[in-house]
Amino acid sequence: MNSESWHRIYDELAASCVHLFRDNGVELRLVEEAESEATPGNAVVSFIGFTGDHLCGSLTIVAPVALIMRCHPLRGRRELDEDMVCDWASELANQLLGRVKNRLRPLGLVVVLSTPSAAIGEHLRAREEQSEGFRRLVFDAGIDRLAVLFDARAQDTTLKLKEVIMPDPQREGEVLLF
Repeated sequence: MNSESWHRIYDELAASCVHLFRDNGVELRLVEEAESEATPGNAVVSFIGFTGDHLCGSLTIVAPVALIMRCHPLRGRRELDEDMVCDWASELANQLLGRVKNRLRPLGLVVVLSTPSAAIGEHLRAREEQSEGFRRLVFDAGIDRLAVLFDARAQDTTLKLKEVIMPDPQREGEVLLF
């Protein structure tokens, strides 16, 4: 895959992350040049894999527990325990990759998502990869920072993203009942 296509994917990822957290009450700002550093104190890591004919890989979110609690849908209604924080962090990874999936579909990339998972720890640091399909995005969320790691491999190295005609997609956050 050419570098222009990778940058398009990374731009879609960044926009999806900002919109997802804004929809959940937290404003994010992409930090262009950020050092890789451990998340201070208690942090949560959530991750989800994906595969498809053209692209496969994983997406990881590393954030302070306090940030995940700030955007939790039950915040203010009840005390949140570690299981609830992990469940919500898993759901955020799922929703983020789902939004990216929806944005990539009109470009001819179709991916299938795995089941997300999460864990809580102290002073978590995300690994750094130097492959073509790896990108670490860091977002400022007030006093907290959020890191999103996208680690992908192109199944078809000659693939060039292009717009394809698709039917109108379902709106973000819309629920379909069957």
